[in-house]
Order: sequence, then C-alpha cells, then structure tokens
Amino acid sequence: MNIILLERIEKLGQIGDLVTVKSGYARNFLLPQGKAVFASKENIKMFEDKKSQLEGENIERKKEAQNLANNLNFKEIIIIRAASESGQLYGSVSAKDIAQEVTNLGLSINKSQIVLNKTLKTLSFEDVSIKLHPEVYVKLKLNIARSTEEAKEQSKSGKAIITTEFTGGDIRSERAQKDAKRFEKKNNDIKIDKPPKEVVETYNNETLKKLDSKDKNKKNTEKEDKEDKEEE
Repeated sequence: MNIILLERIEKLGQIGDLVTVKSGYARNFLLPQGKAVFASKENIKMFEDKKSQLEGENIERKKEAQNLANNLNFKEIIIIRAASESGQLYGSVSAKDIAQEVTNLGLSINKSQIVLNKTLKTLSFEDVSIKLHPEVYVKLKLNIARSTEEAKEQSKSGKAIITTEFTGGDIRSERAQKDAKRFEKKNNDIKIDKPPKEVVETYNNETLKKLDSKDKNKKNTEKEDKEDKEEE
C-alpha cells in the first residue's frame, strides 16, 4: 500500500515521503494515529499545497519536545514491586506501568511513547528511552526495586541488586551469593582425617580372621550333620 508520511517514522522515511508498506501496518497503525495518509491523487495534491505548513508545524513540535527534554527535573524512574529473594517479580512491569509513573512525575505521556520491546520480570536498573517527538528521545534510568531503600542502593551502585551479568546465570542477590560461597568454603575447609595405615591393616587382618573362623565353624557343622545322617 502506498502512503504519504506526515511525520518521520524510524526506518521508514521522513515527513512527506511517499512509501510502500504492508496494508495491515498502514490500516492498523500509521493511518489511525495520523502518521500517514493514503497516497491518492487528492492527498498528494493536498500535501503539496500544505507541505510548507506541515513542515513548519513539525519544526515547532520538535523544538517544544527538545525544550521539554532539556528541562526535565528527573532522570530516574523508580518503580517499587514485590519480588522473591532471587529477584523474580510477582508479576511484571510493562510500558503502561512506566508511562504511568512518568506521568506521576509530571511528564504526561502514554505507553506508546515508551521504547520497550520486552516485559520486565526481574528487579532492574537500566536505561529506557521515551519518545517525545519522532526525532526527539530522552533516556532515563529505570529503577525497579523491592523498597525505597533498595532503590537507593541500586541507584548508588549503578546496577541491579539482582544481576546475571557476572554470575553465569545466578540471579540470587549478591548477599545470598556471598553467603553461599562462605558456606561452600567452610565445607571445603573441613578435613576428614584418615586413620593411620597400621590401624587399617590391623583392622583388615582381624576382620579376615573372623571371617575365616566363621567359615571353619560352618564347615564343621556341615560335617557333623553329614556324619549324623550316615549313622542313622
């Protein structure tokens, strides 16, 4: 389907570009959100007539978005969630949750402005981008923690308390990992003393004697039983 872009679309084109996209993408996203119009003769003529006006309006919106980005009075989004000791959230954090928290901080946005291609299911401290304009993005820190104190700790250290980056997939808290290492070291330090060689040999000899004695007694018993039967 041929359309005319009314704003810059990443990896697609600039305002005024005539592009071809899949019908579903156009009908379900670009057209309903006013990001493009059908490339009909009427629309092409209308765009040519209003091109200067549309480009001027776009420049103004871009300036406003840039000023907004430059004057943000916060650089971090803190979201408190319940989570297990391993850092697994009892639920998840979505783009909608992040947008709501940003709005609570004073910047009114919707979930479509959050650049997030995943659902967050663990405690986290990472960058997240917010689209204020097709050409203006602001990067903030997303801090998902179990408490305000833990959020401060993550902000200070610059990383999530739960991390798989350096632990080979171990997502236990750093404190839990340290405790586990101390326990393993303690077990390794416990040495089992081996008995002297002479004691082992003596024990083995005595055991062999007992077994030999039992075997002789058994043979004598069998011999006596046989003799009794012959006398009968």
